Amino acid sequence: MRVNSPAVTLRRDLVPAVCLLLFAAVAGTVRLKAYDLFWHLASGRWILEHGELPRTDPFRFTSHGVPWVDHEWLFQVAVATLERVWGLPALVVGLAALVVALAALLFNSLRRAGAPAAGAALVVLIAILGARGRFFLRPELASLFLLPLSIALLQSFRRTGSRVPVLILPVLVMLWVNFHPGALLAPVVTAAYLVGTRLPGGARGGRPIPWTWVLGLPAVTILALLANPYGAGLFTVPFGIAEALRGLPGTNPEWLPVWQRPEPFLFFFCGLAALLALAVAAGVKARRLDPATGLVALALAVLASTGLRHLGLFFVGAAFFAGEALADLARVRDPQREERRLGRLLVPLACLLAAFWCVLPPSRGPLRPRQGAFRPGFGIEPGRFPEKAVDDLARRQGVGNLYNDVAFGGYLLWRLYPPRQVFIDARNEVNPGLFHELAAARGSEERWTALLARYGIDGALVRYDDRPRAVLSPPAVPGGPPRVEHHTTNALFFPRERFALVYWDDVAMIFLRRTPERAALLEREEYRYVHPEDWRATLAQAEADPLFRAAVLEDVERRLGEDPGVVRALQLREALAP
Repeated sequence: MRVNSPAVTLRRDLVPAVCLLLFAAVAGTVRLKAYDLFWHLASGRWILEHGELPRTDPFRFTSHGVPWVDHEWLFQVAVATLERVWGLPALVVGLAALVVALAALLFNSLRRAGAPAAGAALVVLIAILGARGRFFLRPELASLFLLPLSIALLQSFRRTGSRVPVLILPVLVMLWVNFHPGALLAPVVTAAYLVGTRLPGGARGGRPIPWTWVLGLPAVTILALLANPYGAGLFTVPFGIAEALRGLPGTNPEWLPVWQRPEPFLFFFCGLAALLALAVAAGVKARRLDPATGLVALALAVLASTGLRHLGLFFVGAAFFAGEALADLARVRDPQREERRLGRLLVPLACLLAAFWCVLPPSRGPLRPRQGAFRPGFGIEPGRFPEKAVDDLARRQGVGNLYNDVAFGGYLLWRLYPPRQVFIDARNEVNPGLFHELAAARGSEERWTALLARYGIDGALVRYDDRPRAVLSPPAVPGGPPRVEHHTTNALFFPRERFALVYWDDVAMIFLRRTPERAALLEREEYRYVHPEDWRATLAQAEADPLFRAAVLEDVERRLGEDPGVVRALQLREALAP
């Protein structure tokens, strides 16, 4: 096959590469929607202000002073520095830049392996689409970039025989382990790749890698994992997370394996099927497969099958095996004419369609995003965080310990710490017993009341849970059977007799505990009749009692007078209209 000059190669790469990188920029420019991001920002701010890492939990009043292994501290410092200097839009720019860098890294690696430009661009396009569901701005992003970078270094070592890449790899792992625990994959991937180079066809025409490197380099990466402020203590974090989640009634879908998911793991199976089809084609036509990248892809496929949160790692890591298969196919035929056609037509069209899907994804059907749509733009995803509710809290004086949903904990810390601590946030490994205590308390009114008393809960910031729960109420007439009524969770947990609703919008509600000292404040600010979450019971009582209907409508009109855009208030007003 004719060897092209660098100028010819550059011209051939230009159109696919530019289209791919433009698509990557679109795919990565998304509004901030990760609940975890904000406690990471709060932690990074704490580290920058104190000049040290926290050794105990400073953020929760339920676990203040409990030992905490802040294993993602370097990510926190990075994002907190960006946010401090340039604000939240800088975080979106940083995310987009990382996705573009990832696409460039993968494309360059596949081209160096010998994959045609158009084919390499299409593989990287699929990899970015498959991983996009994990493009939350949180420490996992470090693994999505550093994993393929590690594989690229191993590729370079095999291709050139230079020891520079393998000297860089342990340093990379040292950096990686302080960003994200996904660094624990480094020894596994390194061992799988190097063992694969010793299998038939693994040398790819070069000299076999010596066994001293095959056995020694994974061991060195294990030692590199210890280069973190907590040493071997870092390895206890996964066990703490598992302990916190074990036995809980609700399971995060991210942790469910493919065989337990209620709906098909479509993106994973489609990606796996495409990879197997490409492997079969290379095996039949080229009569060779690369066992090094093949073992890595197999290991990552097994990992991805255990939980949705590992899907991105599979797509970005398996791209290397796909690139080797394309290179093998290219060696047995002359792809130049077909490649020019693909590069000029198919790649730009595929990138355009993929970008359109990113900007306007379908809301239903097999192509809908499985983790919700990522909306393009800068700043915070509208309607996801309690921005206005926290504004309301910030102006209130004298509110003590506040109960909050786990999803809101990070945002509360970012906005109001210090001095306000939170009840709970998404750091599962800190005080694992709290999750179990909370789950047990939710099953009994007595245990719930005891939990609120134990932690001195003075109010609550909660998000909506519109699902009604059946509860027994006193009989309608003396001596009659108990009545079965249906009310929502927060209507039961924060009843009007003990808590007053003082704020609500479309994202959150604020309740304050009734005390004699608050009597005058609640007289002015309480919504006495409307319950925007328990709207079914509210409307049912309003239908039976015209005076109650008028009182509820007055509450609704008052809320719309303060904020005309509250959708729940508009819907309630329409439902209450005569």
